[in-house]
Parts: sequence; C-alpha cells; structure tokens
Amino acid sequence: MLVEVKKLAEKPFSLVLAYPRPDEAVLRDRMRQLEELGITHVEFCGRKSIGKLNVLGKGHVGVVLAARTKSGLKVALKVRRVDADREDLGHEAEMLKLANSVGVGPKLLAHTSDIIVMEFIEGQHLPEWLSAGPSREQVLDVLRKLFVKCWKLDQIGLDHGELSRAHSHVLVEPKGPSAFEPRLVDFESASTRRRPSNLTSICQYIFIGGLSGLVARILGLPDREELIRALRAYKARMGRDELNRVLAVCGLVRHI
Repeated sequence: MLVEVKKLAEKPFSLVLAYPRPDEAVLRDRMRQLEELGITHVEFCGRKSIGKLNVLGKGHVGVVLAARTKSGLKVALKVRRVDADREDLGHEAEMLKLANSVGVGPKLLAHTSDIIVMEFIEGQHLPEWLSAGPSREQVLDVLRKLFVKCWKLDQIGLDHGELSRAHSHVLVEPKGPSAFEPRLVDFESASTRRRPSNLTSICQYIFIGGLSGLVARILGLPDREELIRALRAYKARMGRDELNRVLAVCGLVRHI
C-alpha cells in the first residue's frame, strides 16, 4: 500500500507516524520533517504490524517503514516513537555514519531529529536465510564476510551492542544468481564509549549460542575449547592475526 505523505496525518496512518500516541502537534512536526527530507510516499509493507498496517520493523525506539523520495528512490525510514527513551535520533545517525565509514550498515542518506532516512535493504534475516537451504559454500562466504565486517567495527571502536542476539540485526542481501552479502542493521544501541565486542559476540551467537543448532546441520561446529581460546586471544588484541585465527578455527579459512 503506497500512501502520499499528505495523508499520513489521517487515521489509521497517523498511529504509525507518531506511535503509540499521535497528537496534532507531533503529526504536524513529523509531516514537516518528511517534507524536509524529500519523502513523498510511505509504503506499508513488511512482516510486522501496527493495527492493520504492515511495517518493516517495530522496536523500543522506533518504527521502520519503506518510503519513496522525490526521485522515486525506495528507502527505509526509522521514525522515533513518541514514548522512546531518547529525545532524538541524532546519536543513532552518528553511529550509522561511523559504521558507513568502514563499509558497514545501510547507507545513511539523511536525518532529522525524529527520522532517519537510509538505504533500503532487500534481504532475509540470517536465521531465515540459513533455513532456506543455501549451499555450504554460500554459508561459508556469508559468515566470512560477516566476521570481517564485525572486525572492521571493532577496529574503529564502534560496538553494535546487539550482536549476541543478532537474529534481527543481520540481513542477507542477494547480490546475483548465487551471491549474497551480509548486512548489519539497527545501530540504535551502538556506542563508542564501551569496549567493542562485535566479532566475539557474533561468533558466539553463531557457533555457540542461538544459531549453533542450525549452523551445525550445514557446516558442523568448530571445537568449542579451541574456539574459546581463539576468541580470548582476539579479545586481547583484536588484530589481523587474531581475526585470521578465529576464521581458521571456524573453517572460514580465507585470510584477509
């Protein structure tokens, strides 16, 4: 369902624009912000729902929507919830901009205090993609790329903050007939003020924690004690050699 921005102040769309308590002043301000950002339409699609409307995502901080710009570009919008535990989305936008500096995350296109406009990523969440029957080589390639991206975040001191439970934070994007690219999304909990643990968190999630059963059926699992030793060594230094050791222990043997 594609809806013009000028109609978003009307029910039932107003609930999505200023979730969960829309009022006239907030709606007017958000309509102004959308106009400032060059958004012309919002597309109600996705697996989450607010009332009878489908959305891409709904979290503690914001609602994620598909939208169109004046040029016709399809983008993703994150719209701050009225009851969010933060006054604006400025910090999240800065964290995403920093991640973009090393080629990680959806591209930040623009933002205001209450809305972030970013690249729209067409893909499946990692558990869903793994369940869909990719080949062993495709899984190895995606995990290798994912680990390297997490290492790049570690190198710049940016901790994603949610990768120990990454079921909804990694999308796998098709890049051709048999190629895929892992994309890290949702930087609302990201910080440069704590020690980064992106690679150790995602590795534990995949090979020890929530995804280990699914991954075991496709790849098998590395020796647990050897993996823990490699992760401890990585945590101490976070260098290229330590990364390559983790990749090797996990069977992702191509060195960078």
